[in-house]
Amino acid sequence: MSKLLVILMILASTSVVTYTADQSKGQYGLSRVDGRVDGRADGRCSSQLVNLANVCFFFSPESSSLAYAVDTTGSMYDDFMELKKVNGWLLDRVEAKFPCGVRQYTMVEFNDPRVGPVRYTNSKERFDEFFTNLVATGGGDCPELAIAGIKQALLSSPRQSFILVLTDASAKDYSNIALVNEVFSLIRSTQSQVVFLITGMCGSYFDPDYTIYRDIATASYGHVFNVPLSDLNKVFHYLDFTLSIPVNSSELLFSGDFTALVHTERFLVDGNFSSLMITTDGAINTLQLAGPARTLHLEVLVSEIWGSVRLLKNPEKGNYSIDINAGGVHAIRVQGFTATNISSAASCSECHLHALCEEYADYVQCVCRDGFVGDGFNCSDIDECAYVWTHNCSAGTCQNTFGSYTCLCPSGFIFSEGSCVPIRECDDPSLNRCHPLAQCINKLSGYSCVCPNGYYGDGFHCEIDECQRGACGFGLECTKALGSYACSDPCVSRTVLNEPWRSTNNTLSSTPNCDSSKNGWYQFVGSAGIRMPETCVPINRCNTAAPMWMSGTHPVMKDGIVNRTTCANWNGNCSLWTSTIQVKACPLGYHVYKLIGTPESKCTLSYCTEPLAVQEVCAADEEWKSGDKGDRCYCKDQFKVSSMSDVRPKLTCGLDEMRASFQKCQMKELDTYFGRENVKDGGCFSFEDNSVTNTFSVLAALQVRGCGVQSYQNGSHVTYRSTFVIELHNGIIMRNDTLTVTLSCVYELDMITSLNLALRPIISSINITVGGTGQFKASMVLYKDSSYTTPYEGSEVSLSSKTMLYIGAFIQGGDTSQYVLVMRNCYATPTQAANDTVNYYIIKDSCPNKQDDTINVLENGVSRQGRVSVQMFKFVGDYDLVYLHCAVSLCEVKSGSCQPSCTSRRSQRTELDSHNLRIGPIIRSGTLVHG
Repeated sequence: MSKLLVILMILASTSVVTYTADQSKGQYGLSRVDGRVDGRADGRCSSQLVNLANVCFFFSPESSSLAYAVDTTGSMYDDFMELKKVNGWLLDRVEAKFPCGVRQYTMVEFNDPRVGPVRYTNSKERFDEFFTNLVATGGGDCPELAIAGIKQALLSSPRQSFILVLTDASAKDYSNIALVNEVFSLIRSTQSQVVFLITGMCGSYFDPDYTIYRDIATASYGHVFNVPLSDLNKVFHYLDFTLSIPVNSSELLFSGDFTALVHTERFLVDGNFSSLMITTDGAINTLQLAGPARTLHLEVLVSEIWGSVRLLKNPEKGNYSIDINAGGVHAIRVQGFTATNISSAASCSECHLHALCEEYADYVQCVCRDGFVGDGFNCSDIDECAYVWTHNCSAGTCQNTFGSYTCLCPSGFIFSEGSCVPIRECDDPSLNRCHPLAQCINKLSGYSCVCPNGYYGDGFHCEIDECQRGACGFGLECTKALGSYACSDPCVSRTVLNEPWRSTNNTLSSTPNCDSSKNGWYQFVGSAGIRMPETCVPINRCNTAAPMWMSGTHPVMKDGIVNRTTCANWNGNCSLWTSTIQVKACPLGYHVYKLIGTPESKCTLSYCTEPLAVQEVCAADEEWKSGDKGDRCYCKDQFKVSSMSDVRPKLTCGLDEMRASFQKCQMKELDTYFGRENVKDGGCFSFEDNSVTNTFSVLAALQVRGCGVQSYQNGSHVTYRSTFVIELHNGIIMRNDTLTVTLSCVYELDMITSLNLALRPIISSINITVGGTGQFKASMVLYKDSSYTTPYEGSEVSLSSKTMLYIGAFIQGGDTSQYVLVMRNCYATPTQAANDTVNYYIIKDSCPNKQDDTINVLENGVSRQGRVSVQMFKFVGDYDLVYLHCAVSLCEVKSGSCQPSCTSRRSQRTELDSHNLRIGPIIRSGTLVHG
């Protein structure tokens, strides 16, 4: 064996390098590496470098060369431009991972009708220039001379090269048997691998001009990848791995081409491999690998419908199987990779700071961590942002970081699952400032908050909207602001417009008037008329170009405030422009209008009036007709009277009062009038003047308090009776005529009604306010018997131990149709303190104390009242008194069953906060209480 002779000649101004080498063992060469020299003889570059005139002498392990056979016909321009970008990425990574490798780069062009030129180099920079010189031209028909191009690539490349064929067409020369046989012969002699990157085809996958590709790939243990152009970079993950290792460091363990869709293949691993690589091409739905180890951790480099690349590191020896479920013709190759001298180390201490040390049976290997690239002894940061396929910031901006990268999104967006998506502030309460009651609405950028119906605010603050809940009453306008609301009568709070030019009789004689600034309630007065016309007005009237009129009839007083449509006439269209206004009939016979400018802010539009006589507006109990007093409003037939003796007020028996309602039209027709000042002892009554129904009502409260209200009761009912006297007058004079009215209402006795009959009942009450449904009053009363209609009276009560205590609770006020009363906890204590440690529970967690068989719950969680009874008792010890406490709450009926379930799992229901009531003391008979 000859010896290696190296002569280095270093001159003053230049460095001249000459060398000779015995290549019987391997390749030797020189390369510049950071101005340092590596003289190791173990087959890889060392991290122990010695500076010697910017020259690095090293042993260079043999590496696979790379050749491209590129279709340069006219349709391929985009393809090889994409190939150029991906190739640059690939070679940069391979050089970093295999820094001492030497390989040839070959470029073969094939077109129609020629093949060539052929270029080759050892410089990846020069190889990059080959792509720049590619020109897409010619062709015309679809099939191209691909087989001839492959032949030339095999002839021009070293043994064991990778031949990549890039084309979007089938092979025109597939039928040249001699040419095809020559290609197969070259594959056997060179042991090169041919991989096809097909971005299109001329016919079918089963045509012979296309199946020749698969035959060649099968013979060379290569692949046919039918990839969309955008996925071209994914195939290069396969090359990135295989080109970064020396030649002869891999062994083919399995290879097969299949047409069966579901099958299982087996192979044996009997060597020490650092990893297995399973590559597939074709439509494979699922692939499962099983082996000696119970759990196999496969690293997926590529997984697409057209192919896949998977790695199994440090595989155990033994039998393996692959279960395949495919969608068509496909191929499977399994390679085992042995230890290489590229990244093997004597110990883990030699590995770079950013490398992992992987220990195998008989060697240690250094592998750069994710985010870094190199041979394991030198690892540098990967700039993932340099190529679009090395990051997933497709919708954002990629920013490289040391060992990784981040995706930056515009303001209001967040990076998620590979794209910038709007920040959904509404999905996380901590990201938005919406009021708890408001609806949060995600937007493309930001969010908005909307208060629910019945509430007022900007969404960040919501409060009950009294206006939507009719707080102002019928016929009044409600104006809401944060923290307050105001009621106003448009018949009073309005602006008067006295402008003669508004008459429909006036034509346009000057600059058109404009009502674009009219916003608010207005009353029309004067000779031009008091109300808007209800029919279309000709153009150029009302001293404007497009006159506005009201579609629909005017309301009467019983209608209150209504919406109406206003229309502007122009260009032959009576309703060319429209808008919505509000209208109300007022008691004195005129109307008021809430105007909102003009449609689309047109400034040649004005509201018109019709010059008609003022017509009285009739009240709800009146109608317009002719009578002995002329044309005017008279009582409707059902209210018609001829004398005071015909007057019959309407009696209403309410929960809290008796009401006598008089029709005001009857007083008007009898030329008389009365109000609260005409009722004797008016302080004993309350009054209501309703302009909507045109009634005047006198109300007598259901309380016996020396104001003429009397009560009579039997065992089941109570009758209330009250009499009041009205002194009648006509204008400014008063006559001796009086009207005596007696009210009488009969009520069935219940827990609430009976309290009005008692003198100082033993009762406890508390007010409960519920947003949106009003204010409730909760009360607890001690009754004498099981009818729950006779309350105990006075400040305390003395009972024997045999007496039953009948405890009733109820709610009044608010919207009781939505809620029922739930007695949560009712218990007794010997003192007034609700938190006294000495206590006895009658009801706990809404259920009775099962240890006491005298307890009987008649009603709880089913209506607005609750009832429970228990036998009187005395606390053991020096205690003489008993106080009763009850925590009650309201339960919303629509949320579910409110009745306590004391024998099974409780149903879901919504209960409001509980409120505590207390009555007592109760003294057991025979007990002497010292004051």
